[in-house]
Amino acid sequence: MIIHSRLIILSALLISGSALSAQFDTSTARIILKDYGLASCISGQFKEDSEIKSDIDIAIAAYSTMGNGQHLIMQNEDNLAVIDDPYAATKKYMLDAYQNTPAISKYTDKKMAFYGCLEIYNSDEFDKFIKSQDQYLSK
Repeated sequence: MIIHSRLIILSALLISGSALSAQFDTSTARIILKDYGLASCISGQFKEDSEIKSDIDIAIAAYSTMGNGQHLIMQNEDNLAVIDDPYAATKKYMLDAYQNTPAISKYTDKKMAFYGCLEIYNSDEFDKFIKSQDQYLSK
């Protein structure tokens, strides 16, 4: 009876541990995609090459599916055309949202790229968008 109870407790712990690790992986994947979006937004505001743009572009590559990214790009099996790309969708979301984000300072007549992108990054709407990309997680 004691051994049977211990097996039940051990099984419950293993199942709950699996659930926690699945949640951790989902959370990590969301953070990576979210960071990809932030880096894409900032880099997209600088048209000329610079040391900082180059550094951000390297980070973008690291966050992508070829780096640490955990979202899959869906392709048509016959012609390999991209059907859904959560990375491209995230970049588009950020760049579109940036156009509608006020990020003007009294100290400059230029829009503040980092400030504007960070406003989007920290928004509830962006969090909802990122969660909508869970359907493309590589599990």
